[in-house]
Amino acid sequence: MYISDEKVIDYLGLVLLLFLPLLGIGLNLWGWFLEILIMLAVFVVIRRHGPGRAMLFLGAGYVLPLIIRGLSASAHMSFVPWAAMLAGLGLQRLWPQRVVYFWSLVLAGVLGSLPFVNIVFQSLETQSIKDFTNYALEFYRSSGMLSAIQQQGVDESQLRLFLEQYLPFYVMLTPAFTALASMLEFGVVAYFARRWFYKNEGMVPFARWRLPWYAIWGAILALASYLLGDELAWHALRGVGLNLMVVYVALAMVIGISVYLYFLQSPQVPRFLKWMLILVNLFYFFFSFVSIIMFGLFDMVLNFRKLPESKG
Repeated sequence: MYISDEKVIDYLGLVLLLFLPLLGIGLNLWGWFLEILIMLAVFVVIRRHGPGRAMLFLGAGYVLPLIIRGLSASAHMSFVPWAAMLAGLGLQRLWPQRVVYFWSLVLAGVLGSLPFVNIVFQSLETQSIKDFTNYALEFYRSSGMLSAIQQQGVDESQLRLFLEQYLPFYVMLTPAFTALASMLEFGVVAYFARRWFYKNEGMVPFARWRLPWYAIWGAILALASYLLGDELAWHALRGVGLNLMVVYVALAMVIGISVYLYFLQSPQVPRFLKWMLILVNLFYFFFSFVSIIMFGLFDMVLNFRKLPESKG
């Protein structure tokens, strides 16, 4: 009996959703490559079988390792692929693309960072910071970097003091970095899934990307959490604000670049002004970097490009 390629793809997506999580746990293969395969399978199954069957098989795929390996297996699993489920559902229901991708990115960032929140609280204890500092110094010593640093006039005690002061800051921002990595991973998969599986629906050009207007409330929450936590000496609330601000800086930078390219491509902007803008960006990089972030942030509410709210 002849089996067409279409049938193979149809059933392969279902099989991947059902058995990839178990394979990742059983063979200790869970990582970004496995998550990308699961997310691609989610988009394929939603496109060919609908969101109901995709949710059923993906849910069964996540429950199966818990039944076989026990509840402790959940600590080794990543739930970021569920962001693809939300995106596929939104695209299938023809929701506005900026709404679909914004909430999918939010879900990917939250699911990617949650496992590290408890680790951060444990790592910020005094003894943990000392252990991290000793480990870093031992690494510098064994790699020969400590000798090079000492030649620059910095002794070991000064380096230890520096690490003890700034290591907590970097540890505190771990959820933000993991959230951005998860959002980037989802964004790349969603982009290619959009090109491969949703060819009939038009893609929004990068110069017309925009977040929903209510996304600005996340930035307001980030600033308020940081200021209130700093004022009341609530380190947990201050950490939430810092992490949210890092995430929003990255999002605003992407949208700001989109705004920048839109005006460079616009025939209504004089060519002389475009060249002046490019030269200013080349010679005043830091000013341009901050300006792009601010443009991206305020574009959420001011809509500099006058793009329609219902599209894009």
